[in-house]
Amino acid sequence: MRILVDENVPRDTVVWLRTTGHDVLLASEIKAGADDIEWAVRAEQEQRVLLTSDKDFGELVFRDRLTTHGIDLLRLDQLPVPDILARLQPVWSAV
Repeated sequence: MRILVDENVPRDTVVWLRTTGHDVLLASEIKAGADDIEWAVRAEQEQRVLLTSDKDFGELVFRDRLTTHGIDLLRLDQLPVPDILARLQPVWSAV
């Protein structure tokens, strides 16, 4: 899967996704602090699913009618990273 990961997702999640064979771009490795619209447009242009914990992307889709290749909202930031990965791993194939 081709994924663009927003900078608010834990880096260990990115490492796990890359280790499992996904083509992952991490926003902070490319251009830290860029606007959400820039990431959403890039993800769509490159046919990447956007992985984020930021609900603002939903607003861009519904309010501004932005098209996307998909947005996965990961709202587990209150958990330690090992717990995030433990929850993500068994369900990721359904994404």
